[in-house]
Amino acid sequence: MKGIRLNRERVIPLLLVLLAAFNGQSFAADPSSESADTPEKWLETMIQATQNLTYRGHFVYQQGANLETLAVTHTLQKVDGQSEELESIAFLDGLPREMVRQGSHITFASAGREPARFEHESLVPMVGRFTSGHFDKHYKLKPAALDRVAGREAVQLLVVPTDRFRYGYQLWLDRRTGLLLKSVMVDSEGRIIERMQFTSLEFPGQLSREELERLKRKLPESAGKNVVKLKSEAIPEKVEWNWEAGWLPEGFSPRGHSSRNSAVSNQKVDTLNFSDGLASFSVFVEPDETRVLSQATEQIGSMAAVSKVFRNGEKYFHVTVLGEIPLGTAERIAVSVRPREQSQQADK
Repeated sequence: MKGIRLNRERVIPLLLVLLAAFNGQSFAADPSSESADTPEKWLETMIQATQNLTYRGHFVYQQGANLETLAVTHTLQKVDGQSEELESIAFLDGLPREMVRQGSHITFASAGREPARFEHESLVPMVGRFTSGHFDKHYKLKPAALDRVAGREAVQLLVVPTDRFRYGYQLWLDRRTGLLLKSVMVDSEGRIIERMQFTSLEFPGQLSREELERLKRKLPESAGKNVVKLKSEAIPEKVEWNWEAGWLPEGFSPRGHSSRNSAVSNQKVDTLNFSDGLASFSVFVEPDETRVLSQATEQIGSMAAVSKVFRNGEKYFHVTVLGEIPLGTAERIAVSVRPREQSQQADK
């Protein structure tokens, strides 16, 4: 999509938000007990620990050639009689930047820029991908081995895809608490695409008064155009869209549709989101005014972007596929997009 600019300073913090999506759950029993003796139960414990424990630490996050060092603080507090997560991630490299979450409201502040607001849950990369629990048809969950990360004993799990059209995952969970200590995303050749790893971690029981005051502070307001709603909507039974993706990897289904003005023109941009329960991608389609057939690709870590201009009669359209899928998968999807009526005629 012409309106998409892969600015790395903005992409990394945005990816941290896009790659996290939590659902509220109560904290389970001690994971060292029988309640966490299978990979599936370890995943449940990981999600619950991330949401409910009080912890602080430092971790590194790598997307392709981009490497960030971050500090995280998290706790669960009673606010107006209800439990609410408070969380902060501060970027320790480059310009001062910070993401603060109060419940489902996230504020991203960067020096010299207007703050952006998001509506979503949690900030820690990778964990949110596993909250749906509906990915077992296209991934195999396997136990691996015991290991050590940041000086703590860890249980390693493997999430192996059943085809080459999606990425695989390796997870290291704290053996005592179940918290995610390390994660890597790998391609079909075993190359690391994305990495998150704690370098230091502590569980203080409760945060200091200064830390709590900082997490609870009133955050700056954002202009309406800088508020992004990222909450997962109900899966539509039938998506009315004027376009057809002639090929999709098995297991990916529509999860949302929208039509909005382009950020760089007066044209409407149609967007359709797809997910297999673990990975996701979006297809953007808008009229093209350049009338020049072209194709461009770019990959930043796990995020593939394929942009293609195609002709349909006398009209030209710009198609972009953006998501956490292999570049070859995104390219194959992009070249298969065509008007729905054309697709229906081809099927007759």
